Amino acid sequence: MGQKAKELVSWETSDTQEIERRRTRALEEEMQVKVAEKGVRSLFQDYLVSRTGIPNPLTYHVELRSLSKFTNTCTCPDFQKNFLGTCKHIEKVLATIKRGKTTESPYVELFMSVETGNPSIALPKDINSQTATFIDKFLDAEEKLRQPRWNTLQVFLRDMEQLSPEIRKEIRVSSGIYDYQSLMLEKDRLEQVRNKFASKLREDAGQTNFLRHPLYDYQIDGMLHLAFSGRAMLADEMGLGKTVQAIAAAAVMREYFGVSRVLVVSPASLKTEWEEQIRKFTALPVEIIYGSRKARLETYRKSTAFFILTNYEQIIRDYDEINSELMPDIVILDEAQRIKNWRTMTANHLKRLQSRFAFVLTGTPIENKIDELYSLVEFINPAIFGSLFRFNRRFYHFGEDGKVDGVRNLRELHEEVGQIMLRRRKTDISEQLPERIDNNYFVEMSKEQRTRYTEYETIVARLYQMAKKRPLLPQEFERLQIALGCMRNLCDSVYIMDPKIKEAPKVDELMRILEDIWAAEPERKVLIFSEWVRMLELVEERLNKQKICCALHVGHVPQQKRRKEINRFKEDPACRVFLSSDSGGVGLNLQAASVVVNLDLPWNPARLEQRIARAWRKHQKNSVNVINLISRNTIEHKMLATLEFKQGLADVVLDAIGEFEEFEKVNAKAAFMERLSKIMECDPPATPAPMIEDRTTPVERLTQELTLDNPGIGSCSILYDPESGTPKSVFAVGSANAAEKLQINLEKTHGARVPDDRIALVAPEQYALLQKLAALGIITINDQRMTGVFQTETLQPPSLPDNKLRMKKSRAVMNAAERKLKMAQVLKSGEFLEEALQPAKQAVLSAALALFVLAATETLDAVPEEFTAEMMPALKKGNAALSREQLMFLQLVLHDLNEDNTEFLKNAEDFIEIAAEYLNKQSLTS
Repeated sequence: MGQKAKELVSWETSDTQEIERRRTRALEEEMQVKVAEKGVRSLFQDYLVSRTGIPNPLTYHVELRSLSKFTNTCTCPDFQKNFLGTCKHIEKVLATIKRGKTTESPYVELFMSVETGNPSIALPKDINSQTATFIDKFLDAEEKLRQPRWNTLQVFLRDMEQLSPEIRKEIRVSSGIYDYQSLMLEKDRLEQVRNKFASKLREDAGQTNFLRHPLYDYQIDGMLHLAFSGRAMLADEMGLGKTVQAIAAAAVMREYFGVSRVLVVSPASLKTEWEEQIRKFTALPVEIIYGSRKARLETYRKSTAFFILTNYEQIIRDYDEINSELMPDIVILDEAQRIKNWRTMTANHLKRLQSRFAFVLTGTPIENKIDELYSLVEFINPAIFGSLFRFNRRFYHFGEDGKVDGVRNLRELHEEVGQIMLRRRKTDISEQLPERIDNNYFVEMSKEQRTRYTEYETIVARLYQMAKKRPLLPQEFERLQIALGCMRNLCDSVYIMDPKIKEAPKVDELMRILEDIWAAEPERKVLIFSEWVRMLELVEERLNKQKICCALHVGHVPQQKRRKEINRFKEDPACRVFLSSDSGGVGLNLQAASVVVNLDLPWNPARLEQRIARAWRKHQKNSVNVINLISRNTIEHKMLATLEFKQGLADVVLDAIGEFEEFEKVNAKAAFMERLSKIMECDPPATPAPMIEDRTTPVERLTQELTLDNPGIGSCSILYDPESGTPKSVFAVGSANAAEKLQINLEKTHGARVPDDRIALVAPEQYALLQKLAALGIITINDQRMTGVFQTETLQPPSLPDNKLRMKKSRAVMNAAERKLKMAQVLKSGEFLEEALQPAKQAVLSAALALFVLAATETLDAVPEEFTAEMMPALKKGNAALSREQLMFLQLVLHDLNEDNTEFLKNAEDFIEIAAEYLNKQSLTS
């Protein structure tokens, strides 16, 4: 991007620059401008504006009342949020109309002020006496609407209906005024109904004729907040029953506001949990959306259920049909932190859902940074914070380089979000909750764990010291990311990285803890969490050996089976352990357990609390023990300070607990990075030897060795294990006595020998025969998965036909994509989600490039360095592998609208899997 583009996206732009940006877009984009009502001669009227050259364009309504002031209005989303008083549609109208001498409307204009958000009035220079007489009684000395403004407006609109047509045509009332009137009347009515309903509800001790069970006092407050705000956020801490409060609020709105359809959007694993809670508390019909897209669309059209339960992934594909066919009155987002990143595909699609009412449920409105809160509030009411550039200007500090270096105005942020958010902490109702006891168990690593951990720790230490002196090169930064992820893996067990080694001190300690717990109280049930499924495999194996019944809840278990596992744990006394990855750390009610064991600590305190809240919640009858297993003197040990800082930021913004000023220091970002640096910081060796960092790969080193000291090898290719990256087998052409020297070079460059029976060393004449047979089509040499290490000119294979050559080049690019994806998965498993984003993006673009190589019509002398937007048309035209959704996802990646969370990684994995399958099919036919 050029300098101009960078200025336009900076949060430090002025309003003048933002207005100029919209004027530029108005000139560049093709739009159609039409008058809304024929026969009106004045420039100052209503216009309809829509894009041209695109399918199904949206039409926006522009009200023009000034050529010089920012008092015009438009119905587009940008105008509603930017608070600039203009948008590209208004600017298009201004650029299109033929201007006269008059720059201001000749009418009395009643409209909503962008500046104040209140009704405002503008008077023309020339006003007839009859109109002036009518208007005067509604104005104060400054010619503004009299206070109280709402009462004045109501009388104004009523009296205007009685005016003669001659006077009425002199007064122009904006559609925004009528929207404001409807909103205020609805608000008044809601308040009256709320007071009456709440009074009766408390008299009846929380009992209603439409709920099967009474609610606690604080749950009544939450229900009232949702039901009588209409669009609101319930941000109670995990375990306080947000689901029940939302169900009750929907039932209230059915009774009092005629609501007939509620769409609940939750993580897939929680749909059955919602179904159980709905059936428990109400008699209202409920239906879960399952199956293919065709089956889902049929359900949207025909379902008569009051509650429709779907998940986030389905919304991405179905939002158009939900709006047109289902037309829900209420949309409930459960675990709404899924849309915390405003740039994600999930957030973009969710915010296209249309409904009169909306509930946002989340126990963690802020997990890492304050603009996550912006995204949640935007779904409820975009006008609260306005455009993102306004939010960031207002609540972030920016350094000279344009990067965030702190936060500010947090007290204002707390007060503004309070307009729509209700939040209670467990400490607020602590007398109604069981006791919680937290213990950290520090576990010593095994010798093998420590040895491998130290290897990666040394890499991190060296690279981190280098980073203090200069920016790391991309390949150095990748090494740092991978090493950090491996360190976290090794804190649990070597088994996560090397399945041949099953020793795990944490599992040993866990079994001792379980033995102690059950020796005292045999009936107690235990939740065991780990971020890594392989760690849970070790625990499951150990439990099975001791004939201890357990349930398993991880991502690869189908939804229906997960439900059975949950019910088995809840209902079967013999099933005493629930093993779960973080897929079970959200939303599930598992009060059957009273012990929570964390085999590892997530870097996010909210995620840690989500795990614990599965057991420590309302209706828990026992005290809850929380046990964290931490490898002593490791990266895991040092993470505790970072967890504290993140929790502190959330406390200040959401609950006004702590010192606002402490987090608003300009160097708050630096302080945060300092805490992160303590995690990365590793003491260097006591007497470090001066060294130059060797950045060559094992493949490059082997190539160098064979080039400098060739033992009689003409060519060499290696098949690498995709999991560990170690050589699995070797194919070489050369003399038979070169085998041992080849093994020595492999051990020297790769740190490992290859079993003798995994090395195929053929003579040059045998290789020539194989090449000839392959050229004749008698045999196929499948070397696409192998990595070429060395080849002399005399052993170059015969040239391939164009389609085979394209396939070979395409396969090489796809191999690179799969390696990048593997690195992203390693980083993800180490909880380095943001760091995993870049290699995942590179993996998607590499996979797209591999498909382009096959699809391109022109001859490719060399594979392009990277996939670009210019290649999209050829890819769409010449490739049948990618669906519309995948092409849309690729567009988002190209424009850097990526998701820095697990959803993006899942989409990337799906994209690359589809691309790889397509290449495999093409390989069979080529």
